[in-house]
Amino acid sequence: MATAYLEPNPNHALGAGAKARLSAGTERAPGAPDRVLKVFHHFENNSEHSTWSSNIRHGDATDVRGIIQKIVDIHKVKHVACFGLRLTHVPSGDIHWLHPDMGVSHVRERYEQNRPQDEWRYELRIRYLPKAFLNQFAEDKPTLNYFYQQVKNDYMLETADQVEQEVALKLGCLEIRSPSCTRSVIQHDVSVFNLVLLIWDLTVCNQCVKCNAALLSVFQAKTLRKQIQQTFKQFANLNDEQSIQKFFEILAPVSRFDQECFRCALGSSWVISVDLAIGPEEGISYLTDKGSTPTHLANFTQVQSIHYSCVEEKERKGVLQLDVAGAAEPLTISTPSFAIAENMADLIDGYCRLLSSVSQSFIVRAQKGTSSSRCCTVGCLYSRETDDYAEIIDEEDTYTMPSSKYPRSSQDYEIQRDRIELGRCIGEGQFGDVHQGVYISPENPSLSVAIKTCKNCTSDSVREKFLQEALTMRQFDHPHIVKLIGIITENPVWIIMELCTLGELRSFLQIRKYNLDLSTLILFAHQLSAALAYLESKRFVHRDIAARNVLVSSTDCVKLGDFGLSRYMEDSSYYKASKGKLPIKWMAPESINFRRFTSASDVWMFGVCMWEILMFGIKPFQGVKNNDVIGRIENGERLAMPQNCPPTLYSLMTKCWAYDPSKRPRFTELKTQLSTILDEEKAQQEERFRMEMRRQVTVSWDTGNSDEAPPKPSRPGYPSPRSSEGYFPSPQHNHYQVLTHTSAENNTSKYKCMPKCKFMYQNRKYNCTTHISNKNNKVHNKITKNLI
Repeated sequence: MATAYLEPNPNHALGAGAKARLSAGTERAPGAPDRVLKVFHHFENNSEHSTWSSNIRHGDATDVRGIIQKIVDIHKVKHVACFGLRLTHVPSGDIHWLHPDMGVSHVRERYEQNRPQDEWRYELRIRYLPKAFLNQFAEDKPTLNYFYQQVKNDYMLETADQVEQEVALKLGCLEIRSPSCTRSVIQHDVSVFNLVLLIWDLTVCNQCVKCNAALLSVFQAKTLRKQIQQTFKQFANLNDEQSIQKFFEILAPVSRFDQECFRCALGSSWVISVDLAIGPEEGISYLTDKGSTPTHLANFTQVQSIHYSCVEEKERKGVLQLDVAGAAEPLTISTPSFAIAENMADLIDGYCRLLSSVSQSFIVRAQKGTSSSRCCTVGCLYSRETDDYAEIIDEEDTYTMPSSKYPRSSQDYEIQRDRIELGRCIGEGQFGDVHQGVYISPENPSLSVAIKTCKNCTSDSVREKFLQEALTMRQFDHPHIVKLIGIITENPVWIIMELCTLGELRSFLQIRKYNLDLSTLILFAHQLSAALAYLESKRFVHRDIAARNVLVSSTDCVKLGDFGLSRYMEDSSYYKASKGKLPIKWMAPESINFRRFTSASDVWMFGVCMWEILMFGIKPFQGVKNNDVIGRIENGERLAMPQNCPPTLYSLMTKCWAYDPSKRPRFTELKTQLSTILDEEKAQQEERFRMEMRRQVTVSWDTGNSDEAPPKPSRPGYPSPRSSEGYFPSPQHNHYQVLTHTSAENNTSKYKCMPKCKFMYQNRKYNCTTHISNKNNKVHNKITKNLI
């Protein structure tokens, strides 16, 4: 095995900044022995690729940046910022990217403490690529060769057995390309069988000998020999750099070696899963489906800071948050694990440092005084999402759960746990995670459901609060309200609800904002008004009407959900809230000032929700503190009219935001008016479609061949000469269009009509004209009968 023991050397050819960084890493306490870290790399040597490695001595103060610097300095690499250190747990395949600022001793204690040292593999890799990286690497041959060896090795391990045989043959010829080998092949001095075995072994399968016979069975020896000769002739005159460029060109359609993809979700609650792609060309983009066009989210130059955290200590799910310049709010990404969030943060941070040419990290970390450096709590990261709610405290509480409306026994809705198949986690609620699952019942053997779980339902008070939402939902039966399927009252307590597969409305609007037309947005608002009118008739106040609490069942159907704050008003005309966190920026002024909630306060919140829908999921009062919202409202400030919002719809919103609750419309009125606005928008949409079709027809006529004669008109009382050929029949006493007359009346040679039509015109039996109206862009073909 070829290894290199690199002693700390302060005389390495480093810049001043690099020397300063490494000075702390090379010093160690007196008497403290150096430790050795084995790092695999892709710098070429004479041994087998899998054994290329270096043993690096490090002290207690050495960081990851120092380890990387020591290795690349030996090979005189220029693009040092492109390199990163990856730690892989070989048995499980778990991957951890080590940030340059991390101490090596801390890394080893963190990971090697729980698992044996020989199960971990440290690997130096090029991870952060500049734009047009191949052109930049062409001036840095060590980096270009390194990236070539790295990509080739990844191809051999991950992709080689999936490519087409033609691609494998080309890559194999490139790999064994050398002047002596090329001459031998062209002169037919090399055995075809042995050459094919070598190419196949290098490009497709290193272990399975049957693959060699399979390749020979596909191609006859003579045909295969010709293909090898032709392929080698294509590559024979390439130098080393051109050969590497050709390798990347052939491999690019097969493997995206220039970007990394992560399966995650946009948002932090009930969200839609996407594939997040991060690379030098796309920046930060996402794909909702395989093969779809990437949707751009942000460039690396726009990222101002990076936060990441684990939401739950036990399951260690991750949340990544990016502060993006020019964005109305931070970009929040939910990940299946904390390790994925950490790896994504390192990747984005590496690109930001690379493009900014700085070594300082963009990651904002929790203070060292917190409980654990391995998995910090939500802290400041999650506070931006919880800013939607603020606490209003009062010792008085006028609400008690009425027994007539909320019976303690729920036998009618009790479900056996063995009838539920718990699936993947799709979101998070106030009390626990929300999972997708299947309910097996006699009526429907495979009903997809959403399952709300409760983490700490051991106490009766928490259990009662958790089940309160279910007891509220059981009162409702409406097509635009999420339906309760059943509950499991034994620990662990579950609430089983109807599944809305497209997730929460806010994320749906953000992801599909370019595919939703205005009529669809108004349709969503109308459906919500119908659901809220139903709640009003049942004497319920929702108290948390917002786009985040609306679920999308299909592309043309939304349903109101999250009844955790809903209350029944009984005989009183209002409900007064006690202590608890409430959505300040969505609330009516009387709710903020006096904690009074009525149907009129729900109307205010619905107006804000309509504004959210028309703004494609942007939250209200961006950049305004919760304490300052009431002051702005009392000064007469209201949310601005969204772009492309019909004036009639915005006028309806402003009526919902009347300061006096008695002047706000009721939900029955809102439902009627929204229905009218929706019908008007649909009619205008259809009219715009018809005008566009007419415009396209006019353009096609104008660009057509003007020398082509129109259909020959028939004489009155006779069938059309084309009717027997499958064309439309000619009506009685009418003609079909003729082209515009462009000369004086006696200049009959300019009339581009059929001879029969010209004859009729000359005999003044018919006057054929075409009138073009520029006012409405319509073409009217008018044939006026003119008797002699």
